[in-house]
Amino acid sequence: MSKLFYSISFIVGILLFAARICTAQNLNFSYPVNYLNGVTTDHAIDITNFKGGFFVTWKNEGATGDIGVCYLGRQYESDFIEQKQNIGEQSAFAPVLRVFGTRIYLFWIGLDGSLRYIINNTTTSFDVSKIYTLNAGNPIKFTDGITAATVGNNIIITSHYNDKNHLVYALLQPEESGTLKVIQLRNVPNITSDSYPFVAPLAAARVRITFKGYKSTGIYSADFDIDANSWTNPVTILKSKSNVSPAIYSVFNSPKLFYIWKGEKGDTRLYYTSEIAGAGLNPETVLPAYFSTNYPVSICNVDDRKFILSYVGEDKKLYISYFTSYNPSNWIETQLIPLKGDKTLKDILLPGSHDSGLSVLNGVGGSQSGSINECNTLTQTQNINHQLNSGIRMFDLRIGTFNGAFYTKHCASDCMTDAIGGAYGEKFSVILNDVKDFLLKNKKEFILITFSHFCERETPMNMLIDTINNVLGKELMYNNQGKNISQIRLKDLAGKVIITFEGYSSQQKNIDSSSMKTRSNTFLNIRRAYAATNKIDNLLTKQRAFFSGLSNNISSNDLIRLDWQLTQSSDEAAMICNDFQSSKTSPLVDGAMMLTNVIRKHKSIIDLSVAGNKYLSKAVNDWIESGAIDKNNKPNILYVDVAGAWITDYCIELNESKIYN
Repeated sequence: MSKLFYSISFIVGILLFAARICTAQNLNFSYPVNYLNGVTTDHAIDITNFKGGFFVTWKNEGATGDIGVCYLGRQYESDFIEQKQNIGEQSAFAPVLRVFGTRIYLFWIGLDGSLRYIINNTTTSFDVSKIYTLNAGNPIKFTDGITAATVGNNIIITSHYNDKNHLVYALLQPEESGTLKVIQLRNVPNITSDSYPFVAPLAAARVRITFKGYKSTGIYSADFDIDANSWTNPVTILKSKSNVSPAIYSVFNSPKLFYIWKGEKGDTRLYYTSEIAGAGLNPETVLPAYFSTNYPVSICNVDDRKFILSYVGEDKKLYISYFTSYNPSNWIETQLIPLKGDKTLKDILLPGSHDSGLSVLNGVGGSQSGSINECNTLTQTQNINHQLNSGIRMFDLRIGTFNGAFYTKHCASDCMTDAIGGAYGEKFSVILNDVKDFLLKNKKEFILITFSHFCERETPMNMLIDTINNVLGKELMYNNQGKNISQIRLKDLAGKVIITFEGYSSQQKNIDSSSMKTRSNTFLNIRRAYAATNKIDNLLTKQRAFFSGLSNNISSNDLIRLDWQLTQSSDEAAMICNDFQSSKTSPLVDGAMMLTNVIRKHKSIIDLSVAGNKYLSKAVNDWIESGAIDKNNKPNILYVDVAGAWITDYCIELNESKIYN
């Protein structure tokens, strides 16, 4: 199973905690956060994946600045690692990293215009003890910046020549020791630019460079066939404009290319397009204004679906975002059904959200309603519509009545009037219409919604059922026709929503029964353990014991759910949140602060969840490796607060792993 440093996975995944995900074409970007506190630069940075670990390099701010490199860690490590090193050299331009086989190279332009480099083969640090200078054998000098790509048995370096408008490339061959021998060092013919280009491999002997025009803001590409030693004529990249060259990234063993660039002149926003070789470019898309830079950006892979975008903000600090090359809104259609259409819910893993409708506080109730606020009630940062489009497929809804309408609720008692305090979240009619619109648009997806915590005197069940049927109708509500979940194929659920009520069913109204017991005769029985703790060690102990105790004691109607919640005690909910100040931007602030190891004063439910969620993937991986989780007791639902595409990504990964196949 792939391992990638979890803090990046968390930044670029759970970071979706910020409740903002930019979805366009088939790329989905998480909200960017700052990393490497104290580092500032006035040039581009470069980030890369080396043997599953991540390195970043930069030039410190100034006309010339020290070159820095930092090992960041691997996926699923719960600690954020910032192992910074100064290599003892300076440059006026941006450095770059490139992986070749078992080595990673760090390249930079020396103060004399020469190409300097370090060879490294350690996976958790950088050996800076020996620095090499490329023996070019001619007076060509590099300037402005460099990019590099591995192509076949060579490394190609592209840069700007030490004049006004020419580009230069160097074709290098690593020798057995790792030192680099120059095969070619030439100007790029018939191409002019006033900025250094980007380069990416297209095939074993072909690369593409991207660059901006000379004295213009048009952006272009040209291909180089190494074997034929020939360049194509430049072609425009759409009608896009920039005053820096666009970054280009080619997906390994895939015809897919990504292009990302900043706007022209004072436009610091980021734009992107993607391309499948031979199929043409997708339309240009602009990212939200909080993606902002004056410099070229860097892209690297996490795996074949997940990627990292890193760049220098307008404040000259380093930022990181995560994007996926699949669309989580239709992941069941594209990632699951083609391989597992004849399987059942018992054979797969779905991402689920706890108290799904509590991303917003629309009202309060209970005898002590004055103590209720976002801090002690909100469990999600994306509304259900956004959760659907982030890939969440299991929803936990508790419905109450507020101001004469149905709303989701969160309180300790089934009836709000019996509770000390409680909250009303999303309006139920909005949720139902969002579910309807989603399934009409995504006809291969399916959804599971479990309803519980009923209060007949406040919210009559028959009225609730009629409301569901009136909006969704028999066309969208799944009819099990007497089958249990072990007999229903996934492909037969396409375009449907399974509705279950705890302890109640109505075949006529397509309402199935559910329970949470050791053994039950309901259509669906959820096996789970609730830790009721705010301590991560207690949560880990409780859930590991739960899976170890399941063994083979599993019935055909059981779905196994991993309940991953850190929760406040009643005292904490009152005391910790009593001076909490609501803020529309607090989720973004919380996310950035958590990911840079700053502890907030108020530990809201959201705060606890963000802190706890980073342990989930590592814990499950460890339990699988130790045998605590096996093919018999594997989870079918990962049930989390602060749900987003991060948990969808992990479910897709596990669905492809040995334990689910």
